[in-house]
Amino acid sequence: MAPRHVESATNPFIKELAALKDRRARERSGTYLVEGQREAGRALDALVDAVHVVVAPSLLQGGASVEAWRARAEAAGAAFCTASASAFERVSMRENPDGVLIVARTHRTPPARVPMPAGALVLVLAGLEKPGNVGALLRSADAFGVDAVLTCPDQDGPGGATGVDLENPNLIRAAMGSSFTLPVGTGTREEVLAAVRAAGLRLVATSPAATTTVWDYDLTAGAAVLLGREHEGLSEWWLERADAQVQVPMRAAAADSLNVSVTGALLLFEASRQRRGSAR
Repeated sequence: MAPRHVESATNPFIKELAALKDRRARERSGTYLVEGQREAGRALDALVDAVHVVVAPSLLQGGASVEAWRARAEAAGAAFCTASASAFERVSMRENPDGVLIVARTHRTPPARVPMPAGALVLVLAGLEKPGNVGALLRSADAFGVDAVLTCPDQDGPGGATGVDLENPNLIRAAMGSSFTLPVGTGTREEVLAAVRAAGLRLVATSPAATTTVWDYDLTAGAAVLLGREHEGLSEWWLERADAQVQVPMRAAAADSLNVSVTGALLLFEASRQRRGSAR
């Protein structure tokens, strides 16, 4: 149970929270951190399973009040705690923290349980691991009307079996709260593929070797846009199972590829542009 107030940065409770910056500690405890007034607020709006709400009164920004956050904690059924600036900064991963974080329980949704309506636009992330890239993609997915995001490891190649850590604090920060507003499913690549097929979606892979540009491909019908690992791209396993392969046209003198988060944003924008006249 959280104390009512923590003054020391060496308090056992603060040490316990600081440990959650490490993935292994998050996996052992089944909890993770959400830092920032915007991100914490959106997490609570999305009804995450909050355990603790921690506020540093001296660090609060933008007119936020301790009492308002205490009320939000009570409404969420979470323990509320205030902390000194030094204690809060021990847990924080930001240069200028704004004095709010929550601890939430990890929740995983299997791909088969993610709602995907008829004609859905879905983003599939296969083997991505860099939290900044995944967070940016979740933000783009939210911005361009994606119905769901599915993530999985891609086990062909070094490092491919680890998969994205959706509770990484840097990912949550890069997503700016969008990781809580989107339906996100996580499983094996076989489970993700089965969910895409069951929803009747075309699997559209991105590849620089594709002969069709995204401008020339119809994304108005149900589609799952598939992105691969940061450096290696999609494995042959995925490319063999894709219904189509598309590329982003470039006029580069030297650049032969784009950052995966940029590629994803461009594809999702094009899908949104093509769908702009629909009721969706």
